[in-house]
Amino acid sequence: MSPKKRNRRKPAQGSSEQNPTPEAGRVEPGHTPDKRPVSRTPVTVADPPDRRITALWVLLWSLWALGSPLALLALLLAGLNAFDMTADPIDPGAVPDPGLLAEQEAQAVRAIGTALIWFLVMAWVVPAVGAITAAVLRRRMAAISFTVALALSVGLLLLTVSPVELWGALTTHLFG
Repeated sequence: MSPKKRNRRKPAQGSSEQNPTPEAGRVEPGHTPDKRPVSRTPVTVADPPDRRITALWVLLWSLWALGSPLALLALLLAGLNAFDMTADPIDPGAVPDPGLLAEQEAQAVRAIGTALIWFLVMAWVVPAVGAITAAVLRRRMAAISFTVALALSVGLLLLTVSPVELWGALTTHLFG
């Protein structure tokens, strides 16, 4: 074989570093040299997050974000309705029947207590369940988010109502 033809052959991969040829530094147009060795290790692709867990987070967030204001609205309307039950719109000067008045007050207390329990479930129990579930499933951001939502709900409620009054309202509703 002639020396010209011998130089056209590409050298073996391991010998290019040891015996460089004059053509080894030259790059053909449109071709970029790759100096890294080619890795044949398969790449593992992480599985997408489970859709059931995503649906659970969406459900819990919706219950907290929509349920808490709606339960608070129901609580406020139950309280306003309790004030309207005591007044007689037809004859404001009339003396109400004591038995009827006691029954209306009992209904109003039950309605306010039920609305308060729904509000506490939506504002406190739902984010607490979300935080615990996220911690068990090792979802760090979801656990942080639900913990912040719980702290926000507890903090805002305890700023407006003292814990003693809240406990008194709950015990009155639950135990008579």
